[in-house]
Amino acid sequence: MNDFRSNHSRRNEFKRNDSKKDDSKKHGFKKHDSKFDSSDPFPDPEFGLTPSKPTILKKHKPLVAKLTDSIHWYWETLAATPLQKKWAHTWFTKSSSAQFLRSVAVFRHFPVSDVPEIAFVGRSNVGKSSLLNALVNADVKSGLARTSKTPGCTTTLNLYGVGPYDGVRIRKGVSGGYDRIVGVGGMLIVDLPGYGEGSLQEWGPEIMKYLVNRKQLRRVFVLLDASVGLKETDRSLLASLRLNGVSHQVILSKLDKLFVPEGKEVIRHDMRVKRKAKPVGSTGKLAKMMEEIAAEVKPPQGAGALGELLSVSSEVSIDGKYMGLDAVRVSMLEAAGVKYIHKKR
Repeated sequence: MNDFRSNHSRRNEFKRNDSKKDDSKKHGFKKHDSKFDSSDPFPDPEFGLTPSKPTILKKHKPLVAKLTDSIHWYWETLAATPLQKKWAHTWFTKSSSAQFLRSVAVFRHFPVSDVPEIAFVGRSNVGKSSLLNALVNADVKSGLARTSKTPGCTTTLNLYGVGPYDGVRIRKGVSGGYDRIVGVGGMLIVDLPGYGEGSLQEWGPEIMKYLVNRKQLRRVFVLLDASVGLKETDRSLLASLRLNGVSHQVILSKLDKLFVPEGKEVIRHDMRVKRKAKPVGSTGKLAKMMEEIAAEVKPPQGAGALGELLSVSSEVSIDGKYMGLDAVRVSMLEAAGVKYIHKKR
């Protein structure tokens, strides 16, 4: 009986030891005879285990730009269809009204809101205000956003409401209550102060407070000058957005400085003066610029910008339409959660 018990115990012990070996293989560890081996690269004195050799990540395959409509690049998202662009164009220019609501100097003065928000940010004089005016089809005389060739013109966080029906507006608080931004089916556009040359450094903390803490914020559109590319201030902002998990997308503004295609009617709109423009550059040069930018704004590991690059010009129109504007409108509506409904004929 004793022999039987001892043999039975030995068999159980063998099974337990064999199970431990299987677990060590399963979890990628090597079992060592001693509890601690000073020669091991990653010793664990408690369990006597060391990790197996680390997995070597494959080198990230570089992206190769394949432009859509000759000026946009989608590598993780679907390109906007002609019907979507037509719908977005109608939504911004005919179905909705746009109005300036308020300027805010510090984040704590922001009104509470029931409306999804999107923000535009970029270096000083990158063309934010001109782009916003073009997006909502505001004319030069009654432009929605103030434009200037002087860097640092925008020094506050400016709020613009865009929406159908009664539009997006501010409802005054009653009996000392808080003001509230309201508007069914619309969006709030926030024009943030520029950074870099000509801007005030003290605006930086207020921008980041808004970008990181605003719950209604759906996406940040970061504008880069197409003729200049990324600068250190841009890299710093993009790194902060990644670090804080803020949804963002990069748009190349002032496309006309880098590329203007041929067309029946190519017009440059310089304030109230319209004049003919000549074709400039090539799609190859634009694609190369996009490849360089994509490698930095969308790193192989970790969060990054949305996997598409849109190019736009608010100063040059081709056959009656500004370059790239409708594609940006589609992205804005998608970010704000405004649904595209395809109507069957």
